[in-house]
Amino acid sequence: MIEARDLHKHFGPIKALQGVTVEILEGLTLILGPNGGGKSTFMKVSLGLYKPTKGTVKLLGKNPWKHPDVRKGIGVAFDPGRFPKLTTGREWLEFIARARGADRSDVEKAARLFGIEDALDRRIEGYSSGMLKRLSLAQAFVGGPDVIFLDEPLANVDFESVAEIVRVICKWKGKGRSFVIISHIWEPFEGLADYGVVISGGKVYLKGEFREIADDVAEMFRPLGIKNGSPG
Repeated sequence: MIEARDLHKHFGPIKALQGVTVEILEGLTLILGPNGGGKSTFMKVSLGLYKPTKGTVKLLGKNPWKHPDVRKGIGVAFDPGRFPKLTTGREWLEFIARARGADRSDVEKAARLFGIEDALDRRIEGYSSGMLKRLSLAQAFVGGPDVIFLDEPLANVDFESVAEIVRVICKWKGKGRSFVIISHIWEPFEGLADYGVVISGGKVYLKGEFREIADDVAEMFRPLGIKNGSPG
């Protein structure tokens, strides 16, 4: 789905990506790392929202910067989500549906996935932070895209919502959809992940099939001095 070669992205003196080379295949891929490590920048460069400073990236076989149409069949949820606050949730999701070539009926389906169907006709400016997160997730699923990018889907949600969101992802993965999930936590997705990539400081520190790198991932994210859940 994604093929990156020696990918760099600089914002003035800030080197957000420094030579990322990775291939992301169909299935569910977790892109892990600390906050500010370059995960979200990698996603936005891969989607063609940022132009690489150096290197190349292909999304579904095309340069997304030169061929923005490749994004039409891809669902995306950003964190934090950005919405026109004076529109309603329904108006926003219908806008996404039109851009994706989906039916208006798909709006209701996506809203029900995340429990916001009763809020669709309210202005977004009145949504709580939790509702904004659910709206962002719903927009990624409108029209049933084959590939879905989720940036920090579990950020700022309660425990019940974590289980609910993971269940939706599990169900859709079972239908053959592929996911790229950007996160700084991995445990809720551990049983679903096919592949994993760890990015920190703009560099790839670890990549491979998740079952083969899971122990290394746990070790990397374990606080210093803690071994097997107990102080070392």
